[in-house]
Amino acid sequence: MKKLFFSAFLMSANLFAHDLSVKYASSMKANDKKIIESVLGEVADLLPEKMKFNLPKDLEIKIATMTGHKVIPDDVCNKREIVEPFIYGSYNQYKNVLTINTPVIAELLIGKNNSKRINCQHKTVYDQAIATIVHELAHAYDFNNGRISNSLDYINRAGFKKGLLKTKNKNIQAMRSADIYELVNVAESFAINMEYFTMDPEFLCRKPSMFNYFKQLFNTDPYPTRTCKVNSTVMVSTAVSGFVPTEIDSNRVFRIDYLLASAGNGLQSGFGHSMFRIIICAPERFDPITNRVISATPFGKKCLEDRHFHLVVSYRANVEDSKLNYLKGMFGGYPSMLFILNFGDVLSEYNRDELRDLISYPLNLSTKEREEFLLKVKEEHWNYRGSYKFINNNCAVESYDLLKSALDRSQLNNQSSVSPNGVLEDLDKMNFLSIKSNDIETFKAKTDQIVLAYKAAYGYKLKNEKDNKASIIKFAEESSIDFRLDQFNKFTKTKNELSDLNTEIILLKERQVTASSFAVMEQQIFRTKALRYRKQAAEMFTNTQDEKLKNIVQQTGAAFSQSFTELAKSGYGIPFADEIMGREELAAKLENGTEAMARIESSLREMMPNEFATLEKIAGNVKMFNQYSLAIRKEFSSKLDLYVGQILKNLTREDYSREIMVNAANGDQKSLNRIRELLGKDLVTDKEILDSKLKKLIQELV
Repeated sequence: MKKLFFSAFLMSANLFAHDLSVKYASSMKANDKKIIESVLGEVADLLPEKMKFNLPKDLEIKIATMTGHKVIPDDVCNKREIVEPFIYGSYNQYKNVLTINTPVIAELLIGKNNSKRINCQHKTVYDQAIATIVHELAHAYDFNNGRISNSLDYINRAGFKKGLLKTKNKNIQAMRSADIYELVNVAESFAINMEYFTMDPEFLCRKPSMFNYFKQLFNTDPYPTRTCKVNSTVMVSTAVSGFVPTEIDSNRVFRIDYLLASAGNGLQSGFGHSMFRIIICAPERFDPITNRVISATPFGKKCLEDRHFHLVVSYRANVEDSKLNYLKGMFGGYPSMLFILNFGDVLSEYNRDELRDLISYPLNLSTKEREEFLLKVKEEHWNYRGSYKFINNNCAVESYDLLKSALDRSQLNNQSSVSPNGVLEDLDKMNFLSIKSNDIETFKAKTDQIVLAYKAAYGYKLKNEKDNKASIIKFAEESSIDFRLDQFNKFTKTKNELSDLNTEIILLKERQVTASSFAVMEQQIFRTKALRYRKQAAEMFTNTQDEKLKNIVQQTGAAFSQSFTELAKSGYGIPFADEIMGREELAAKLENGTEAMARIESSLREMMPNEFATLEKIAGNVKMFNQYSLAIRKEFSSKLDLYVGQILKNLTREDYSREIMVNAANGDQKSLNRIRELLGKDLVTDKEILDSKLKKLIQELV
């Protein structure tokens, strides 16, 4: 219940038309006191009871001219540099004095109904003035209650990092901040977020993780009847289509895994890569018990098969501008973002392109923790942009910090690691996962496939796995196009000694394997070279002094820009559905960039003629090798059909084998397998001739 003190006290040092313990400076004018008194009643209604009760006693409020402004600037939404920043107010913790800038009082006098609307922050200049008092009272509460903003819980939640000398903000270029002043330090972050917790009903839906922190801190929800909902749409970065709006339905999430990529050969991949895998169930599934299709729920381990719906959460250097510079990556200079990727693309990237294993470790999270993790992922995805450094702010550090900021587990606060394997070991010690779990999934690199292709095409002798991989990489880098083409031509000119149809088919199958091996190796070499040349091209564009080329790069960047500040058109934090760019708009942006991209390619051809010529020659090899492989495949299939027909006819003449054929024709799988053995199971595999086709051939004969 509010304490009401009437006119007998209006001109005294202590004025209370609210339940805030404040006093006014002796220099304050009577009219200003009345304005402040009225406004404090409005502010007091906004503040949580716990905060009001724990504010410092006898807080003095004073009014002073703090800048050269006569009114609060209404261009607060303008991102350009301001000559003289406007100061709304300040709190001096040593003197326990809250100072309000004179123009704020003038705006409070105008009133809410007559205030000018703005397109950001608190929407009206009047509410900006109200927020000033909330903000400074938040400082007073923070400084006089053990510096809450300096606690590890808040530091982690707000995206800061505690160093040896001071606490630094990690989110240095926040994409969708409500007020960039929150990035200055943890104290300002606390005060800014307190403004929105008390004044904005949408705060829960835009910054749910931070809202939950304040709700727990003050044991209250200021707007329990709000109608907004947290938007589950994220922009999934795909290899083919760019950013694609995709919903993360928490009701369909079966499990969240720590996803570890094994070490690669490059500088930035030498320690592996830390990621998280969100295992999402298919939206519907056929239920054999009820014989009907049912809507999605976590179906357990069956969801592991739904890889098409799985997503990967990965901090990595932002590649929006196609730049990659190893020196910058070592010492900072690249913005790091939380990308959300298709699991299939990640498998392709690591298993095929980089020949690296992926290991997926299930995290031991409760249902509540899983939901909190997903909420924090959405916040980080839409707003976070830090400084990526391979040494002390890499994927391992970022992934660790994501867990710390999302989960209310104090045991995480004192842990740190700069390596993906170090994070894995820590999570194992803290029982977040078990490195001995039977549920761990390993997705092996396609090294074995490439090794076999290398052996078949070029006579490579198998060694241990490490040597195999190193030899393939060396061969891809050092072997010439002419050498590989010469080896292929020698192979095509060899002739098989034929004695009968069976021998011919066996030799054709061997020849088919060798031909496809040449193609597989050449495709892998093309991917390896293309990746290296893309990095070289990025360096050229990054370091160019050519003004014409700079203009082309800028035009292309504008045409293809899909930065998150454009993908979400308004608001702060997690955007609402109507604030996100739709699929049609995204498609239009891609189409508009076609001409600019053609100019980039033309410039690249001038800058890197040898590299382009190399890729075109390799592509020519790939086409030639594939065509020959296809021709051998067709010849083999034709001869195999002829061979199977002849053998099946011979089998019908024997009573024993005819009986087996009759059973096979009637659908007996055991008999069908026996027929394959009689035909030659290594030659007539189910890959070469499907069961249905073989059964049809048998039925025609019996």
